Amino acid sequence: MHMYLDCFSGIAGDMFVAACLDLGLDQEALSSALSTLDLDPWQLEVSRQCRGGMQGTHVLFKVPEMDHDDHDHHHHRHLSDILSLIAQSRLPEPVKRDASSIFTLLAEAEGKVHGVAPARVHFHEVGALDAILDICGAAFAVWRLGVTEFSSSPPAVGSGTVRCAHGLMSVPVPAVAELFCRHRVPMQPETGAPVGELTTPTGAAILVHYCRRFGPCPLTIVDRIGLGLGTREIPGRSNGLRILVQDAASRGEAMGRDRVTLLTTHIDDMNPEWYGPLWDHLFAAGALDVTLSPVTMKKGRPGVRLECMAPVAAASTLARVILHHSTSLGVRVQPCDRWVLPRTAGTVMTPWGAIRVKDAGGVRKPEYDDLCRVANIMNWSLPETAARVAACMTVSAAEDPGTPAS
Repeated sequence: MHMYLDCFSGIAGDMFVAACLDLGLDQEALSSALSTLDLDPWQLEVSRQCRGGMQGTHVLFKVPEMDHDDHDHHHHRHLSDILSLIAQSRLPEPVKRDASSIFTLLAEAEGKVHGVAPARVHFHEVGALDAILDICGAAFAVWRLGVTEFSSSPPAVGSGTVRCAHGLMSVPVPAVAELFCRHRVPMQPETGAPVGELTTPTGAAILVHYCRRFGPCPLTIVDRIGLGLGTREIPGRSNGLRILVQDAASRGEAMGRDRVTLLTTHIDDMNPEWYGPLWDHLFAAGALDVTLSPVTMKKGRPGVRLECMAPVAAASTLARVILHHSTSLGVRVQPCDRWVLPRTAGTVMTPWGAIRVKDAGGVRKPEYDDLCRVANIMNWSLPETAARVAACMTVSAAEDPGTPAS
C-alpha cells in the first residue's frame, strides 16, 4: 500500500490517526492496542464532523484533568521514561520500534533547540498522555493498515504565533523548524492573514519518520481516501489532513524510495584485528550495512575507508560507536535517498529442514546461514547445496507467498 499525505492544512498526530480511521482502520483494534500502555484512564472519542464544508473524521483522546502535583509527573517525562513505557506495553514489535523512533526524533530536535542532550529533554506537551496516544496510535495505524510506501506534499506549517509551555513562539515552532531543517522537508509558503500553528511537533516527527519523498502525488490510481480533521475552524481553509491510498502498485512502480544516513570515516592508524569487533558493534546498534575499502591517505599511507549505512534515527548512536570503538577522530554524515525493491520473507520446507528465503523483485534467495547449515550436515559444497535448495524453492513458490520483510 502506498500512502500519500496531502498536508494542505498541516499535520498533527490526532489528524493522522483520524485520517487512518477514515480509511478503514478498526477503531476497536486501535483502542485495544493502546490500552496495553500503562497510562492513566483515557477515552477515545471518534466523530464525523465538517471543517470548511468538508466532512471527515475527528479524533479526541480524552485524558483526566490533572492538578498541580500531577502535572510534573505526566508532562515532564524524559525520553527514557517514554521509551520504557512503550517497551513494556503489548504493542506489536514493529509498532514499538516506530513509536520509539518518532519520540527519539523529537528528543533530538528539542535537545538541539534547548541546548541539552536528548536524554535530558523534558517533553512538556510532547510527553503528555494525548501525545503518547497520538504517536503510538499513528504507529499502530501504519502497521495495521499494511503501509509499505509513503510520500507527501510539502506540509503547510501555518503562520503567526502560538502560545505553548515556553511562552509565545513564532510558527513554525522551534521543534518543527529543527525537524524540517534536519530532514530537508520542503514547506508550503503561507500568504494572507496569520492562521496559527498547522503542523505540530508530534505531526512533524511522524512525517519525517515515515516520509522521504515530498512533492506532487505520485499515485497512478486512488483506491481510498481518508480525511482527518483538526479541532479548529479556520476561515477560508478546510482544516484537515487528507490521505490518498493506492492499494496495489502498478508494474512500473515496483521500487520504493526512502532516506538513510551515510556515515564515513578514513582510518590509517588502527590494528586490523579491531575491525571485527567494530563491525559487530555497528550491526548490534542498528547499522543497515557496513563496508571497508582500501584507500591511500596522506604521505602515501595505506588506510581504510569505513562506510556505514544507518537509519536516520540511529545515525548519532552509530557515530558514537565508530568514535568509541575505532581510532577515528571524526565521522562525516550525509543524508541519502535510495531506491529499494519491496521484499517479502518466508520459509521453504525441504528434505533437509526449513530454509528461510527472501523475495525481492520476484527473485527468491535462500538465507546464507541456512545454506551453510545444510551444507555442513550433508557434507555438500555450497554450490551443490544452493542448486538442490533452488529446486525445492521452485516447487514451493506458489505455496508460500511470504510476509513483508523487516
